[in-house]
Amino acid sequence: MQLKSIERIDFLDGLRGIAILLVVLYHTYSNAWIDLVPFFAPSHNFPLVKFGDLGVPLFFLISGFVITMSLERCKTFTEFIFKRWLRLFPAMLIATVLILLTASFFSFRPIGEVRYISAVSGLTFISPTFFDWIFHKDQGMLEGGFWSLFVEVKFYIVAGLIYFKYGQKKMIYALLIMFLIYTAFDISKTQFNPELALRLNAILDSLDFKYCGWFASGALFYRYFMNKDMTSFALGLSVALLSARNWGGFMSSTMIAFVFIIGMFASSMFSKNLQRFLSNKLLKFFGYISYPLYLIHENATISMIVQLHQRFNEVNPYILSIIPLAIMTLIAWIMAKYLEPQLKNWLKTKLS
Repeated sequence: MQLKSIERIDFLDGLRGIAILLVVLYHTYSNAWIDLVPFFAPSHNFPLVKFGDLGVPLFFLISGFVITMSLERCKTFTEFIFKRWLRLFPAMLIATVLILLTASFFSFRPIGEVRYISAVSGLTFISPTFFDWIFHKDQGMLEGGFWSLFVEVKFYIVAGLIYFKYGQKKMIYALLIMFLIYTAFDISKTQFNPELALRLNAILDSLDFKYCGWFASGALFYRYFMNKDMTSFALGLSVALLSARNWGGFMSSTMIAFVFIIGMFASSMFSKNLQRFLSNKLLKFFGYISYPLYLIHENATISMIVQLHQRFNEVNPYILSIIPLAIMTLIAWIMAKYLEPQLKNWLKTKLS
């Protein structure tokens, strides 16, 4: 069965919308930057804030689904990688320029002062630890959230190479094997010599095997979505729950939140009512701007909140926070609606 010729699946955009809203809430109101915004302490234990970082594995699940679909639409590895690069690079370039040009206005950036050298990792989608190792110099990143893009790009390369050489099933098997290698090591690492365990952990971390389960799970859910294969559904659900264990442990409040997130994603594969809910205009809008908003929101938002609070300290900080969040949303929409498509079309014309 082949998917009908559509560019987007509405309920996936809704899931993206939920993922980015969770991430933005977490970066803004959680205890991640408690030294800068201590006045948000009352919100730290609010579930949508406390577990907002779970928006990232939700993005990974969506990516596993979408990339498996994208691979079927490409004829070669080169075509696939070019399309992925064309999807990621324009917004990253625009975000990089925007961050570098506006950095002087934000004196309370949580990750510190902007350095031009920090733009390299984002523009190449290569972790700064690689450049640190090559040049023996701390490079850093413009935004802390960029780390997940480095994981994504590794997934694109590995999945693409295996898919075009061996096919979809073996691609999923390979992702599962990489994930199980990490999980087995994580469970048994106390049995290793401490020095050896440290080295193995560093190797597996650099390869990002830890996150392969999310992508494999998304791919398995895609197989169910296309073929109604219950084995794929059951395996995808099991792998997602095991991946959640690697994130926060089985016996934790984080697992309860993960059960909700994973259950929502899994149910959206067959529930028409849930698909209709996820396809509402508000969630689709945030899904539409999710990538540029993810790239630009964290440091600018926190810095603006601190600066506004210093100037208008008699105003409730939660009310003040609406202003920078609205500004970031507007800028992300302008990027997604106008700037990104124009740059993408220009690059496509020049490079095709």
